[in-house]
Amino acid sequence: MRQRAPKRPAAERKRLILESAESVFAESGYSNSGTEQVARAAGVSAAALYRYFPSKRDLYLATLRNAGPRLQALWAEQARQAADPLEAVRRLGLEYYDHLQGRSSYARLWFQALGDADDPDVREAIAANFTGMVDVIAGLIATAQARGLARKDIDPRIAAWHFMAIGFTFDLVHHLALDGELDRGRVEAWGHLFIDSLREAPHEPPKRTNTRAPRRALPVRQPGGEDLAGRGGDPLPPVPESAHDSLGTAYGGGADD
Repeated sequence: MRQRAPKRPAAERKRLILESAESVFAESGYSNSGTEQVARAAGVSAAALYRYFPSKRDLYLATLRNAGPRLQALWAEQARQAADPLEAVRRLGLEYYDHLQGRSSYARLWFQALGDADDPDVREAIAANFTGMVDVIAGLIATAQARGLARKDIDPRIAAWHFMAIGFTFDLVHHLALDGELDRGRVEAWGHLFIDSLREAPHEPPKRTNTRAPRRALPVRQPGGEDLAGRGGDPLPPVPESAHDSLGTAYGGGADD
């Protein structure tokens, strides 16, 4: 006999169905999953599931629309508590990486959903999920700019999409079983590199400059007025020749006295 979940309030039962659907759709994708699989995972009957979701498509769309806001709410709560907004961005990136390593169904669900993005409703749900996360990260970067912690020449949304691109790389590497390419040490180094590119450089005191006019070297002259330095400028006045211009006569007479 199939084991049924104990009677629960309607809201709790609906939440349980959505969480079970996330795991099933993440594992098998929309096309290869059935409502009976979800009902079994949730411990309810198929009839009970259809009371909440009239069709598999309705269940799928509700699952996508439920998964995104749950993660965004966790991120937003951390953002409100952050003393340093940029450190919060770095920490969220590391937590997402660790979440992937824990075999989370969340990232796999969105990768599976991308294959169904030709459906306008699915595409809208995917876009709302990613733009919602961009909103949180862009808000943190804008707050850092307002506090003088981040460069003013950076567009917060462009930087936020850069952050998301790093997360997409984590997803891709993980789903291709290439986790050795990005171990946690490398991820931490990547995170520091990204955050350092956003931070405002510390202000340094201005360097002292010499405002005095440069000194002019005095030209050196030989007797007769030749300038040895080879440079222009005012020559030294010539020394007048007289009877006292020799050492002998200048100091009291020559050797014949």
